[in-house]
Amino acid sequence: MIFGYKAYLQQVLDASSAAQQIRSFQNEILLSNAAGESLFGTLTNPFAFLEGTLTPESLEKLKSAYQLHCRTNQVVTTPQATYAVALYPLKRAMVLSATDITAQKEIGELVHQEQLLLQDSLDSLPVAFYIIASDGHFKHVNDKLCQWLGESRKTLLTKKIQHYLKNTDNIFETGDNAAVFKGKNKQSFMAHIYQSAIEMDGQTLFEGVVVKATHTSPFMPVTQHPLWQRAPLGMAIINAIDCTLLDCNEAFAKNLATSDPLGQPLTALLDAETAEMLTLKLAQLTERAHKQEECELTFMRPDQEKVTFSALMSSLPAEDRAPPAVVLYLTETNERKNLEMQLNQAQKLQAMGQITGGVAHDFNNLLTAIIGFADLLLQKHGMGDPSFSDLMQIKHSANRAAGVVKQLLAFSRKQPVKSVLINMGDAFSNLTGLLVRTLGTKIQLVTECSSDLGWVKTDLNQLTQVFLNLAVNARDAMLDGGTLRIRAHVEKIKKKRSVGLDTLIPGKYVVISVADTGCGIDPKDLPRIFEPFFSTKEGIAGSGTGLGLSTVYGIVTQANGYIDVKSELGKGTTFTVYLPCFEPKAADATVPEKDNPTPLPTKATIVVVDDEPAVRTFSARVLKNKGFKVIEFENGLQAFEAIKKGLDFDLLITDMIMQEMDGETLAKKTLKKYPHAKVILMSGYSEDMARHGQDNSALFSFLAKPFSLTQLTEKVKEVLSA
Repeated sequence: MIFGYKAYLQQVLDASSAAQQIRSFQNEILLSNAAGESLFGTLTNPFAFLEGTLTPESLEKLKSAYQLHCRTNQVVTTPQATYAVALYPLKRAMVLSATDITAQKEIGELVHQEQLLLQDSLDSLPVAFYIIASDGHFKHVNDKLCQWLGESRKTLLTKKIQHYLKNTDNIFETGDNAAVFKGKNKQSFMAHIYQSAIEMDGQTLFEGVVVKATHTSPFMPVTQHPLWQRAPLGMAIINAIDCTLLDCNEAFAKNLATSDPLGQPLTALLDAETAEMLTLKLAQLTERAHKQEECELTFMRPDQEKVTFSALMSSLPAEDRAPPAVVLYLTETNERKNLEMQLNQAQKLQAMGQITGGVAHDFNNLLTAIIGFADLLLQKHGMGDPSFSDLMQIKHSANRAAGVVKQLLAFSRKQPVKSVLINMGDAFSNLTGLLVRTLGTKIQLVTECSSDLGWVKTDLNQLTQVFLNLAVNARDAMLDGGTLRIRAHVEKIKKKRSVGLDTLIPGKYVVISVADTGCGIDPKDLPRIFEPFFSTKEGIAGSGTGLGLSTVYGIVTQANGYIDVKSELGKGTTFTVYLPCFEPKAADATVPEKDNPTPLPTKATIVVVDDEPAVRTFSARVLKNKGFKVIEFENGLQAFEAIKKGLDFDLLITDMIMQEMDGETLAKKTLKKYPHAKVILMSGYSEDMARHGQDNSALFSFLAKPFSLTQLTEKVKEVLSA
């Protein structure tokens, strides 16, 4: 072994959220975490998951770097996610790393768009704006400053502000300072600089607003200019004594959702505490003239919607004004806070996804053994046996646990959606009967469905699970009975609007609301209801796992849909699901296959390979009981050595994840030697993950863990009879 601290390194890899693998120069896998096994696999080509995604040149460049043991970094986007792929050469090995940066990329794009909007806003201002470093170098400038100084933005960002000032004694002072600027054409102009210090990335920066001085108040000509009115940044001049709005631009009025705000006191639109804070800051501004104050203001619009702004206030020269006035700039912060919440949620989902994948695989191995041996015992203990009910309870509990694992995989998006076009009218009708049985007799089900709901594209089983989970939650909220009302209709969304943490984009949607008359959800719990393992039913018997709503959220978002929730304590809760509409095409129609059963061969030799003794023992015993000859191996290397020496067999059944040689490698080596061999691969992961997203169904069949005695027998019959 190349590394002396293998156990320690394995812990380091397991603790990483990235998919990581360490391979020798001979392409032997030395160490890997679960995400690394899932993404890079155990194939000779660890970059199989990028086939068809990158251009041949880019993919060849990545493979060459790997083969030549070179360090490289590359950001790649697959249909499933965006990864930062990195290769690190060690002394005699290569480290392969891939970090899922999908959420960061999406947030980065949104932030970039916000920055572009802010830049456009600053460029539209009738005043100059800049940010400088502590040594005077320009970090940011708007168009107006470039225009006044006669320089391009590119040139200014290489200069210091001192280069354009006649007197630099007070350049780093905050507040209002008089200054004389000298432009490229050597023409000078007098100005007021309203400057404040800010902390960013561990360093002190200075941001300033430059206003050309006039013989009267410097801002009076500005408010009369058309650019003031058309600026996208909300700006206003207010009376510093009574907070009355003296003047404002169109953006400011739009922010407050009013057409004629002039003459109104701003404090009337704030709560008592915020109004008191604003009054205090205005008083401080008038006491020390030409200084600045920053705060956060939450206004109540006429439609009762609350909106929060970041406010910057600067006092105006008082000599020509009575009473004193202050200029106020407003920047809405709701969208930024929403982005931060989305990022936090995305990070939680990403972390849980990494954990659940590995847990599900190991847990499915254990459940295979429990379900399998319960089936074997049930063959010996019939319905009249005292042990029958106990064995059935064991099997029932194991199957419930298997359901929880499926929820984990669906939540972590490791159980891919088999998307097909679904007629929502038919699906809604079938769903109604299922829900009646789920709700019981105490709860009345009322459905209202439009005549033509159209088509959606998703997985029918997972769509059913969404509404079953919502119905179960509603039932638990109505312990004394009540009404569950489900409405379904088609709606054309014309404008963007907020739906929970997401933004619903315009389009045509099937909208389904599920409303109960239960106890409702506490407002403090609403932001957390889609978090995994969060439950408001702790201590209640049969309260579940806390995965129901997180699974619902995962399934709906995978179908490119949205989900919203509104609740009122004591009155009930309404979940609303939006699924995008699709138009069906002839190519999407499926033709059912004919059932032509073929008798099971009377004699066959089956090789069973699994490093989990309980699973191997159960599988072998079932097949022996059916009359097959079974040869067992505890790992792929042992099995392949026997096959190379001429072991005669009819079917190879092997686990996917094993030490020394994994199941897929064993299967491919076996098929290379015996092209007509029949192979079944078993795995605790989903079929799509086990196949690495490739359509290689012609090479081998797949059996998902956990499986029962009957499922194993049927799969063997299907493959041997093919």
